[in-house]
Amino acid sequence: MAPKASVHVHHRGDRGVDGILRLIELAGYDGPIEGVLSAMCVEIAAITGVDIASVYTCDDDQLVMRGNHGFAESAIGTTLAVGEGITGLVAECMRPVSAAHASAEAAYKHVPHLGEERFPVFAGVPLISAGAVTGVLVLQRKKRAFATDEVTLATALGAPITLAIERRRASAVRSARLAGTPGSSGAVLGRAGIIPTSTARGAIRVELDRAMARLRDDLARAVGKLGDAGGATLDRFALALWDSRLREQLDAAAGRPDGLRSVAKDYARAPYRLGEAPEAVSEIEELCVLIGLAADPRSAVRPGAVWIADRIGGFVATAAVARGASALVASDVITPAALDIARAAHLPAVSAVPGLFGWVRAGDLLAVDGDAGVVLVQPAPADIERLRHR
Repeated sequence: MAPKASVHVHHRGDRGVDGILRLIELAGYDGPIEGVLSAMCVEIAAITGVDIASVYTCDDDQLVMRGNHGFAESAIGTTLAVGEGITGLVAECMRPVSAAHASAEAAYKHVPHLGEERFPVFAGVPLISAGAVTGVLVLQRKKRAFATDEVTLATALGAPITLAIERRRASAVRSARLAGTPGSSGAVLGRAGIIPTSTARGAIRVELDRAMARLRDDLARAVGKLGDAGGATLDRFALALWDSRLREQLDAAAGRPDGLRSVAKDYARAPYRLGEAPEAVSEIEELCVLIGLAADPRSAVRPGAVWIADRIGGFVATAAVARGASALVASDVITPAALDIARAAHLPAVSAVPGLFGWVRAGDLLAVDGDAGVVLVQPAPADIERLRHR
């Protein structure tokens, strides 16, 4: 008779499991790297049962303690050269190193005022990324040499630390201060949500009824938030959503992967055939983009996002207000109608930002200052604090 199958759910309270999940969560946190790595050291010390847990990062052949649990706060910033001391040996040989009594080893280097002589049992594991050492995780305690399985666990715990360090370095490489034209006042912090053009959207088949219903809901929410402030733009948005001629064209094109692009291109020729105003053509193009956005399950534009686009007109601004955007940023133009909506909704807005799409990726942290016309990509902790104080 087969044994009875059972499923065991590991609920909260298992310190090891909870701690590892917490490490993974901490790896994605923003803020000063010293704070993040020190919080990770607290979790690692609890998981491994050690007195001291330290993280050194490797910067230009120098190891700098960026995180610690167990030493005084003044220990942060302690430096060693790669190859210096047992910690430096770990980085140099790119392998775990352990010692039952660190100070008795030839490689040992005493660091004044650290007090590590009280914790002589040592284990260090390298933090490796792309074949190179990015740092060292050090564990220390008073008694009992580290067993092989403990060193193996420490090596595994180094993975989320490496992720946290590399994430910060990638952000730092792409950090930038971009100056544009102020449009609507205010300052916010948010994640970038990229609004593609109809041409760049690519192949996406549209469930038109669902997408149009979503846009009608957006319009209703925008009217509720803006009241009379939206004026003619909201009226034109409503007329476009109920335009039977446009709906016929959308129905005819919706089954094709390039359907939205074809409708937008057709309307781009409309002024020459129908005498329509150029801004009306641009709004139809915007509507096609919003339909695609509403129908695309891959869209990463979430409430609180900074909406990024090449050009932002009244329809996109209306949808941004409805979906809880935190700011509007354009590499080219934000139209007067869109600025009126942004101001009424108290959304900071910056236009004419050179190099915007060269620097910004979807999900990047942005600081938008609508008063100064400045966009900070992956802002430094000091910039974040200044913004929060404002």
